[in-house]
Amino acid sequence: MPKPLATRGSPAKLSCTLLVLGLLLGLSRHAAQCEPLQGRLEHVHKLPAVSHLLKPGIHYDEAANKMPASNAWVRVPTWLAGTWLVTQETAVFRQNFSTGQRSDEHHTFSARNKFAYGKQKDKIGQIWHYVGVPYTSDTQISGKIEYHQVREKEVIEQSDHKVAVRSKVLVIKVSKPSGEIDQTYQQESITWYKDNADGTISMESSTKAFNADGRPVSVTQNRARIHRLAKFAVVDEEYGKNLKALFHQYLIAQGWNSLIPD
Repeated sequence: MPKPLATRGSPAKLSCTLLVLGLLLGLSRHAAQCEPLQGRLEHVHKLPAVSHLLKPGIHYDEAANKMPASNAWVRVPTWLAGTWLVTQETAVFRQNFSTGQRSDEHHTFSARNKFAYGKQKDKIGQIWHYVGVPYTSDTQISGKIEYHQVREKEVIEQSDHKVAVRSKVLVIKVSKPSGEIDQTYQQESITWYKDNADGTISMESSTKAFNADGRPVSVTQNRARIHRLAKFAVVDEEYGKNLKALFHQYLIAQGWNSLIPD
């Protein structure tokens, strides 16, 4: 029987989020003296360089950079399942590795974001979330398109009332209308969610940024209180994907046929 939030059989691993989802808190050894957050998870020291086709100055080919999504699922606790709303976050630590500048001054800022955990329920009532990495989203911002390619996600720590998620994201900023890549960088995020048992969850996150060559640039740590918008509901189809069929396929692939819902 799978353990809660198991990542067994997940080729993309919910490794490194967002999660938020998700992303979870880990501190770089370079930032070891900063204000401690939950746990002792650490960021990687360096990431592999991105492909030369994704570096600044190259024309971005969106179609060529699309990768097929995996059929990866993780089990989530009941308290985390549902739809959540973040309205603001508080930055609690920042460090620039190039200049050595550090700050632990707390700064609260607007950060409205809605997200959900949980898509399917198995035969014994356990709730599962579809990961499906890699996937890409894009945002139009003042003469540019910003692509966020979530490459890895995994649950890396768990207990009855806490969950930690690690995510790795590639960010590509493309100038319009030329289509030329203006900036490329990578991020590793570690995020903890804690059940407050009052319809809210606490979030603590650490995000380490790396340049296109994989060298660390900065680390930031934020905190937030997140409110529930809606309880969990089964989602059979989303964004053109048949999640019900994918979930059944996943359970069969793991040898967990007894968990297939009726």
